[in-house]
Amino acid sequence: MKVLSTAKALAMIFGSRFLQPGEISMLARTCSLPLAVAVLCLCAANVLKTAQAASEAGSRAPLTLADKTLVAWAYPANLTQRGGSLLTVFDRGTEAFDAIVLGEKVPGRWMAGSDFFRRTAGDQAAWPTETADARTTVQIAIVYRGRQISIYRNAKPYAAYLVERPQVFDDNPIVLIGLRYLGGMGEIGCFAGAIEEARIYNTALDPAQIAALKPERAGQGSSVGEDIRPKPLAQWTFEDGTAVDAMRTFPPGQLCGGAKIAGGKLLLNGTDAYMVAARPLQPAPPQHMFFRARTTGGQWDTWLYEHEGTYYLYILAGPGGKWHGIGMATSADGVHWKELGMVLHKAQGVTWLGTGSTWKSPNYDKDKKFFLNFSEWRGPRQTIFFAESTNLTEWKRLGDDREFKQDERWYQPNGRWDCIYAIPRPGGGLYGYWTATPKPETGGRFGFGQTLDGTRWESLAPPKVEGAGEGEAGAVEKLGDRYYMMFGTGGKMVTLVAERPQGPFVAAKKNIVLLAGNTYFSRFFPTRDGMLVNHHSMGQGGVYFAPLKRAAVDGEGTLRLAWWEGNEKLKHEAIEVEMPPSDPKTARPVVMLQSAFPVRDGLVLEGTLELPAAKDAAPRGLYVEHGEGMGTAVLVGAGGVGQIGPMRADGSGFKCEQRADREAKLGPTARFRLLLKQSLLEFYLDDLLMACHGLGQSATGRIGLIHGGTGEHVREVKAWR
Repeated sequence: MKVLSTAKALAMIFGSRFLQPGEISMLARTCSLPLAVAVLCLCAANVLKTAQAASEAGSRAPLTLADKTLVAWAYPANLTQRGGSLLTVFDRGTEAFDAIVLGEKVPGRWMAGSDFFRRTAGDQAAWPTETADARTTVQIAIVYRGRQISIYRNAKPYAAYLVERPQVFDDNPIVLIGLRYLGGMGEIGCFAGAIEEARIYNTALDPAQIAALKPERAGQGSSVGEDIRPKPLAQWTFEDGTAVDAMRTFPPGQLCGGAKIAGGKLLLNGTDAYMVAARPLQPAPPQHMFFRARTTGGQWDTWLYEHEGTYYLYILAGPGGKWHGIGMATSADGVHWKELGMVLHKAQGVTWLGTGSTWKSPNYDKDKKFFLNFSEWRGPRQTIFFAESTNLTEWKRLGDDREFKQDERWYQPNGRWDCIYAIPRPGGGLYGYWTATPKPETGGRFGFGQTLDGTRWESLAPPKVEGAGEGEAGAVEKLGDRYYMMFGTGGKMVTLVAERPQGPFVAAKKNIVLLAGNTYFSRFFPTRDGMLVNHHSMGQGGVYFAPLKRAAVDGEGTLRLAWWEGNEKLKHEAIEVEMPPSDPKTARPVVMLQSAFPVRDGLVLEGTLELPAAKDAAPRGLYVEHGEGMGTAVLVGAGGVGQIGPMRADGSGFKCEQRADREAKLGPTARFRLLLKQSLLEFYLDDLLMACHGLGQSATGRIGLIHGGTGEHVREVKAWR
């Protein structure tokens, strides 16, 4: 990682604005970038030049690509390669793309690549087979004119056909050179060879114009591209050793994987090398309730740190389940989140990167530093590495001399070794707990150690554990007089309790299962407002960061997750709720509220619920519709035992998918809260979290009341947008 510290580096574009000095992300020069994180990677030799280019690109007017021409001059390394692209225009939102592709459907044939072959000819058997080699340049141009697609090889007609519907690109496409696709499924279609030049025209060139095109045609004494008619929308010549767009439509390109520029050409190895350039994203409004990163291609585990009133959210992220790095978002209230993008990438040659956490330096009064840990798979095993920061958003990877490896006295040499969670150590320094594979004779289930400076860690014998099998260490904190661990095992988060930091840890006597179902990996989050908990939830659109919870410990020492008062800020606008007419003689199992609610951006629904007095009494609760005559029931039985699962609109066919008994004392009437956003919901009783649940498909906004046969057992319903 190289630190971008000069004032000139402010020209680096992220979103549609310039980064301030305290916001500039740390970037690796060679990395595998996920979808839409194609920001600049500046080196000392060309900081000023690329900064100027970025500034000009950021001030460009919006563009629309409908009729267009893609053209490139290339040297194929071999003609047996399948599906590599010389030049791709890619839509970040829909993942639609148009590209110059070699050999994807038929070996040795050029084609107009597209998403799911929507604009690609099916029968290519009669098309000429390419004959160029690594020493022979070939020009390929693809012209998109309305429904007509025409391909030219060395300015001669190669193929032409009609498509059902052309693809139009809006103001925020990304350009890939040497790669066909960069989206949720990862990086697909690397070209092997060299590219001398690539251009995009926002017009459909005619045959004469294509025949007149020459690579590197720059007028003497003028800037590149000034004498070309018509002017390209974008042009990459690589003549000056950089990936700068001569037209300044796009910010300077990022070289990824093994991509290199030499001799005025972009050199591509066919395995992981490509160039990516992206116009600035339009600023997105802050997200709330359930947060999902838009610029990192996917997410998994999360953790947080609070400092001077700002909440810092860290996200294990990457496209297609390939965790390439750590993304970030920030919030002033812990509810509304503004995404920053990637702040740390995996090292070159690393298989994948694992989750971590963030802590303040034990010597913060002197060094003003924060530390972050993460794991990487290098070769046969996983080990832990560290990064440091002075502002919690710019991170510098520390050297391999800080690598923390398995201590073979107590731990399997090639076992899990991931995600240190640190707490203060009496006498100074920190204790840490992490996911590990202790040797069976230790009786342990996770790692334990200490550090004095925050980055040089010493393993200690793993604490003995009773009542839990193998799993993952979420977090440990001292709450009251005891130490509580949230431990992931069997797809659930369970509670382990100890009297001392060294253990032993035993399974909680009550409410042992904290989280289950469509959620996982809860972490403690210390704040000035008390101890909070975060976790992720899985819905139709992927993995989301869920609303924060309060860690609540009762007089018996039982840990539960509870409503955090800060989430009252989710209530943006009150919605009038029209209750259904009451008629006990014609009572139905499910009575729908009179109007549909807006659930796309989130809904908060509250009310009171009369609990059944007997165990065999019919349950009461809510019905959330998500299909024709079909929905999900949130049912509450005697003692506040909850069940969630699919049910028909007539009250039949219920199937319990999740059961929750918080083993708490509730009165005859309890207050409920329902958080609902698209396909995700959370349900609380008397402010205790009962369950998080994924509906499988988005809710329609229609909500019903389940009275348990007759009577009005659900009352005082209120709603907020």
